[in-house]
Amino acid sequence: MVDRIYDYMTRHKMTEPGGRVLAAVSGGADSMCLLEVLRMLRRRAGIELRVLHVHHGLRESAEGDLEHVSKYCRSAGIPFKAVRVDAGSYAAEAGMSVEEAARALRYGALEQAAREWENETARERENGSAPERMNEDDGPGPAPLCRIAVAHHIEDQAETVLFNLARGSRLTGLRGMRPVSGRIIRPLLEISRPEIEAFLVQRGISWCEDETNGDLRYARNLIRKEVMPLLLQINAGAVRHIARTAGEAAETEEFLRAETERALKRCCREAERSSGTEGTAVRQILIPELMKEPALMRRRAVYAVLAEAAGGKKDLQDVHVQAVLHLMEKQGNGELDLVRGVHVKKSYDTMYIYGKTAHGSSAGLESDAPDLMAGPGRFTCRVFPFDGDLSAVPRNQCTKWFDYDKIGAFPEFRSRREGDRIILDESGRTKSIARYMIDEKIPKELREVIVMPAAGSDILWVPVRGTDSRRRNGRPGQTGGRISAAYKVSSETRTILEIRWEPGRDD
Repeated sequence: MVDRIYDYMTRHKMTEPGGRVLAAVSGGADSMCLLEVLRMLRRRAGIELRVLHVHHGLRESAEGDLEHVSKYCRSAGIPFKAVRVDAGSYAAEAGMSVEEAARALRYGALEQAAREWENETARERENGSAPERMNEDDGPGPAPLCRIAVAHHIEDQAETVLFNLARGSRLTGLRGMRPVSGRIIRPLLEISRPEIEAFLVQRGISWCEDETNGDLRYARNLIRKEVMPLLLQINAGAVRHIARTAGEAAETEEFLRAETERALKRCCREAERSSGTEGTAVRQILIPELMKEPALMRRRAVYAVLAEAAGGKKDLQDVHVQAVLHLMEKQGNGELDLVRGVHVKKSYDTMYIYGKTAHGSSAGLESDAPDLMAGPGRFTCRVFPFDGDLSAVPRNQCTKWFDYDKIGAFPEFRSRREGDRIILDESGRTKSIARYMIDEKIPKELREVIVMPAAGSDILWVPVRGTDSRRRNGRPGQTGGRISAAYKVSSETRTILEIRWEPGRDD
């Protein structure tokens, strides 16, 4: 097994001689196996090894986990460091699940420790106390990147693919976890859990059991305990088959990425660097040329251009891509305001994509009003037939249903414009969005960056979470915001547009 892991590490270039590896070790079977394998491979791979243990502050038994890992490292002569975080408090403050908070804090601690190790090595080299790495042509070269080794195995890979499928994923989600992601490496990704436990038993190494692993309130535990056993009943090789599909999806994504680049060269051109009321366009899309491409390439090309304009993929959803494509296909000109300050303008046969500096950036607003999360967040949509059962209409504050036939077209997702209104009741009473935001005590500096679904000048929904007027016990409250009465679902509704909003920070 150790030879297989070493071959896997070599094949994916996870380490190099003289490299440093920071192992994330919780004390569970997976991470103890990772640690023992890396210890055995230190000389063979020519790496320096350290261990970081993150105590999340969630379980009393976690003290025993920390001591277990510390004891192993002392006996093996491996430098050990423990970091304590409060995942429960962070989850409440950040408005996320405890599972998400623990992961964010854990990877944050690992990244910080890796950077500190790199800085430490850089200082040693400056002082002449660390050996120089030699490049064949250039002599002394830079120290290699400090890698962070995590203990994901093949069952974790299969669970990740299923989880991504269940929550809605592009092809990139089907790839699962990559062997190397930046400084993160996953040496055990082709090893099974039974192999891991058998290895530890053979080596006489004990491990800790986290009692929360059986808590089915966590989505991954539910997949592991309930879904995977059913799939294994269908086919005993289900885990291997899902993992193999993930590998093929990764290869397919690489191919499609190259094809997307070629499509962009055919359909797009760099915008002239001129400034005006709209700011500076990032790209110009030649609509007739793009429409010659297959539907998949059209979606991917638009997504790539929007991501470039937004400065990254965070908060960019399929709903934004579909809105841009809808604008391309309809007659006449038009404009869209999307997430992270991206502005889209159609003029005849050309689509102009403006970056976040075009209409002002939301940067810095978090610190001024940290208790308001109002768009962009994450929007997802689906359209489906309705059977008239009004009891099925969700009461979820972040999921809203609308009568799609009344809207007449797919909505835009944008910030407010002059003349925007919301219809308050069935009698048709309206209120301007400007007045609504004032009445809801939304801070002035945030009113321009809230993203809302709109049908023309009608705002369908103002998704707002935690305004100052809704604070409870010193923490932000939660509200779904008002929806337009004009598009509410009734027993006569035949087609539903569901819009789901997952609030998120813009950082």
